[in-house]
Amino acid sequence: MLQAQHRLRENRDFRRVFQRGKSVATGRLVMYWSENRLGTFRVGFSISKKVGNAVTRNRLKRLLRECFRRYGEKLAHAGVDLVVIVRPTASGMTFADAEAEVLLLLKRAKFVV
Repeated sequence: MLQAQHRLRENRDFRRVFQRGKSVATGRLVMYWSENRLGTFRVGFSISKKVGNAVTRNRLKRLLRECFRRYGEKLAHAGVDLVVIVRPTASGMTFADAEAEVLLLLKRAKFVV
């Protein structure tokens, strides 16, 4: 489980990342990031009701949280806030798909080599 210190929850933090951040995208996910002064990473998820019902959206959030927990060691000292937007095409994503998409996003953003 992703630790509480690595969760982005407040609306003002999401807005700051969207306004000042940079972005990369794949077919199913979009990731925005912006530097923070905390010395560690925080990640938040934005999933529209267009993606599916509540069960589907919550399942996707759990999958993505686990993906970021696995890459947490590589992101630990990055000092960034990340916001991941899930596109409607992601509704049937498996864990392997989610992990591949997250890794691709992190590589495109140059957080992981």
